[in-house]
Amino acid sequence: MDLTKYLCRQSGSSGWFFTLASFQSLSLAERLMAQLLRRSKFGESPLNEQTDESLAQFMNLVNQNELAGYILESIYLLGLESVFRARTINDGGSPADVFSLISRHAALEAIKFEKFDNKFVKFLDLTKALQAQLVWLKGIVTSRTCYTEPSQRLSGDFDCFLDSQFAHELHEILYEDGFRIIGADNGFCNQLGVGPVVSLDNLFLVPEDQFVPSAVMGYFKNRCPILDVKFNPLDRGLKMIELERFKSECTLVNWRGRQFLAPSLIDQLIIALTHLEKDRFLGWKQLLDIKLIAEKINETPDSWSEFVRRCRVEGVSTACCAGLSLAQDRLGLSGVEKVIAETNVAGQGISRRLFSFTVTPLFYWNTSSLPMLFANAALADDSPRKTAVLRRSFVPRKDFLANYYFGKQNLNPLEYSLGLLLHWLVLFLPGGLIRRTFGPRLWKGKQFGTQS
Repeated sequence: MDLTKYLCRQSGSSGWFFTLASFQSLSLAERLMAQLLRRSKFGESPLNEQTDESLAQFMNLVNQNELAGYILESIYLLGLESVFRARTINDGGSPADVFSLISRHAALEAIKFEKFDNKFVKFLDLTKALQAQLVWLKGIVTSRTCYTEPSQRLSGDFDCFLDSQFAHELHEILYEDGFRIIGADNGFCNQLGVGPVVSLDNLFLVPEDQFVPSAVMGYFKNRCPILDVKFNPLDRGLKMIELERFKSECTLVNWRGRQFLAPSLIDQLIIALTHLEKDRFLGWKQLLDIKLIAEKINETPDSWSEFVRRCRVEGVSTACCAGLSLAQDRLGLSGVEKVIAETNVAGQGISRRLFSFTVTPLFYWNTSSLPMLFANAALADDSPRKTAVLRRSFVPRKDFLANYYFGKQNLNPLEYSLGLLLHWLVLFLPGGLIRRTFGPRLWKGKQFGTQS
């Protein structure tokens, strides 16, 4: 895949367009970061071309991505300690050598990991009754299955997948332990302001069964990481087609005398790649995750054909192709050339080649506007499926209209007509506009779980 042929719009909504830069087009600081994450031998001193400004930018990248521990190990493995000790930058008004700065941040990361890991173990103990239903996702799993030193991969929050039928049970467990739903934050409840949120069951109302419930549940507790509960592993707006297969292939991971469920390596990689697309392909930590998971899969190369099949089934081939291409170009990921060629389905048309990543990959019916949903469907790998789901959502079941717009079970003919008009309005308008206009008037009451 030629990454420079793709136009991206940051955050899926802003007016800033950019292309996915190749390694040679990166800044000095970014190239140094990539070389150290590659852990490949340098032809000459890696700092010869670096300026004081670019080294300061490099340190910012290391700190922002919380990769000091991994970078420090790379420096040791490549025998570059003396080179990094010889260069100094300004640190709070006084000079400090780069090696010492990286070492200091690595120590702080190790302390933070230990603190968060103790909280994770407490989560496992607290939710032991749901051990067979909770599937942990992203960094919390990757760090413990693909990194030689788990402390080199920090997580800002804990992500997990749970079938919605167990949501009540999880909520009771967490609520009893002092956790509360994050209120007044659209990022942790996409339905906030664009739908009813008074009861837990409200969060699972959808106009078409293929839609994922538009709400995720974010739980917080003082001095604890946020627990982000998702009701679909890929978290893209549509249900995962092979959800039953996904659950059946999850594996048990032993950790500090406990066990937790993790996706299979192939599913871990697909989740990481689709998450990178959601982040508009920004973030070295996510890219490193992809490289390390892919290298694990390379140990059984026959698994790649199954990876390609799953990408096609779920309609995420283009996103996965782009992420793997980026990891290959910037981090030297090898063994994926054939995989990239087989998943490069978007190279067939110029419109898809240019605009595949200019619209948000999130297909949430009540958060994105109808034009954006249609644009998503037109450019997506699974365009026929998304178009069909959108078409069916225009005339939903009567019980959905009754519960979603009126908070009742039955509607008379006049209420049904009014509910249908409201539904079309919600489909057409962006979620942000609804929240600022009629949304607060239509859906009154406190958010579920925020009452003291």
